Formats: sequence, C-alpha cells, structure tokens
Amino acid sequence: MPATSLPSAQQTELALSVERAYREALVTDRLGAIWSLILAKCLLAQWAIARYAIPVSGAFYVWTLTLVMGTVASLYYLHAHRVKLHLLPTHFRVNAAVLAGLLVSLGFVAYARFALGAIAAPVAAALGAALLGSWSLARAALRRAWPPLVGALLWWGLAATALRAPADEALLWLGLGMLGAQALPGFAVAAREARQRV
Repeated sequence: MPATSLPSAQQTELALSVERAYREALVTDRLGAIWSLILAKCLLAQWAIARYAIPVSGAFYVWTLTLVMGTVASLYYLHAHRVKLHLLPTHFRVNAAVLAGLLVSLGFVAYARFALGAIAAPVAAALGAALLGSWSLARAALRRAWPPLVGALLWWGLAATALRAPADEALLWLGLGMLGAQALPGFAVAAREARQRV
C-alpha cells in the first residue's frame, strides 16, 4: 500500500492535461463569441454610416480602432487565462481544417467583390452568409451542440434574404448574422460547457 494518498505522477499529469484542454476550449469559445460581437458591431456601424450619411471615417473610427483594441484585449484575456494560441496548430485537427477552408473561401469572396468587382454586394453577402452557415454546421457536428445548428439555419436564412435585398443592405444582413447566428450560439455553447464542467 502506498505511503501517501496522492495520485501517481501519471494520473496527475493526465488530470492536468484534461483540465488544460477544457480551459483552452472554454477560453477559445468565449473569445470566438466576443469576436463575433466585435465584427457585428463593425458591420452594423459601417452600414449605419453609409445608410444615414454620417460624416465619419468608418475605416478608421470603426474598423481600425475596434480591431486594434479587440486584439489587445484578446491578448490580455489569453494571457490572464494562460492560454497560448498558435497560428498553425501543432496538431492538425478537423476544426482547424474547416476554419482554414472557411477563411480561404471568404478571402476569395472578398477578393472577387472588392478587387475584381466581379460580384455585386448582395451576392457577396449571401455567399459569405452561406459559408458561415457551413462553419456553424461543422461546429455543431464537432461539438455535438444544438446552438451552432440553429446558427447555421439562421445564416442560411440570412443568405437567402441578403440575395434578394438591395445592395446597400448587404452589411446589415452580415452584421445581424454575426450577432444572432454567430455570437449568441457561441455564448450558448460556452455557457453550456461551463455548466457541464461544474
């Protein structure tokens, strides 16, 4: 019989690894939901500037300042929780592959819209919403959670709406999608994970 009731070194290391993985997943879920809110705010503010002819530089006062402050706050948040995010993960996971595919696809849509002028704003917004719906569907399958599935359905509904909407409403539908179909399900998943852990 061992002289101490403490767990063995292997059991302790395994328990610490599980706890670290849980903490990293919870922090990245919250951070993803927060960044969805940040992007929703930027998209909706940019739409309002164009819609109501507000004499403000959206590129500087909305996008640049918000993204810089959001990045600094995210770095502090990660540091406070002792989580390190790697640009290229050491283990190539399905989640990382799907996210990389989403970012490349959204990059092509943005390039076709802004650099080439090959597609109209409603088509670009609809394609972006459809791609983000696919990301939500993949997250629902990988996390076995229903909130991202609801988000996917909302994204696809917004894609159909954006496709029929006037060109000046493209940012409105993307902003509403970031808020209702991305941020709210993200916070719901993070809250569910936190409740299950307690």
